[in-house]
Amino acid sequence: MYIFVLSLISFVFAANPNKCSSLSGPKAYRCIQHLNEIRELAYSIDIYDKESSSKINKPCAEFQKCSEPLKCGVEDGVVKVIDKMAAYCDAVIFHQSKEFDDCDEKLTEKNSTCVQEWDPFPDPVPDTKKTEETQKEACQNFFGKDMCLEKEITEYCGADMWRDFKKHYLALNKINEACDFNEYGGTKAMED
Repeated sequence: MYIFVLSLISFVFAANPNKCSSLSGPKAYRCIQHLNEIRELAYSIDIYDKESSSKINKPCAEFQKCSEPLKCGVEDGVVKVIDKMAAYCDAVIFHQSKEFDDCDEKLTEKNSTCVQEWDPFPDPVPDTKKTEETQKEACQNFFGKDMCLEKEITEYCGADMWRDFKKHYLALNKINEACDFNEYGGTKAMED
């Protein structure tokens, strides 16, 4: 972890000041500490559980303040890590929003088969082949069978909620690297 921090700091200090304003010294170090704290917490929290996910609120809030300048002048791979952590924080905040809570309550009351069967990121099992098969099926039905979540969320919560929901789950997929939608019939339906 310390090697990652030191290499990230060296990239930050090598930034070209003509293109953007980079962080330096203690500010860069603190921002990288927040990034690492988020990475560590991401393995142990459940974003569906408010008490659990609230542990990440402070580091996410601090990281979101410094993430853009941290990307200044760094290699593309480092930018991707920073973007993934920012997207993860956005997804956690989305799950904690009143709008999401209200929508979730409406969908829970409806108790539809679509919502009950939806599991885009199934837990792995000891049998690697079974895990791969389960994830492949989940990817093919990432937003429910025949994209049924789009209909359900739009009907009960509105088109804006559907767009936000889809945006955050596609971001979570990029972070988890669970589904390659090109493999499952293309990304058009997923990204429209």
